[in-house]
Amino acid sequence: MVEKTNMIKVVGNETRLKILDSLSSKDKHITEIANELGISCTSISKHVRVLEEAKLVERNIFGKSHVLSLPNKVNKKIINQDYSSDLELYILDNYYLV
Repeated sequence: MVEKTNMIKVVGNETRLKILDSLSSKDKHITEIANELGISCTSISKHVRVLEEAKLVERNIFGKSHVLSLPNKVNKKIINQDYSSDLELYILDNYYLV
């Protein structure tokens, strides 16, 4: 698990926030997110690994296909509209940073 002090770094990255926001609507393939954000699959995978370590994203592998989803404990509604402030509150509540 990511240390509490490093959690802000995990969600403080704009690309990772965009990935979380993208997954709030439905589970997606890495290539789907890469196309949506205009970023390479390699770059997306690196960001996803950081999110996986923080337990904010789950990866399911079906052959060569990697499907990403938000874990059940992450409330998908939180990440919708004002994802920055609501997501920050979620992180603070769950990692006791307040």
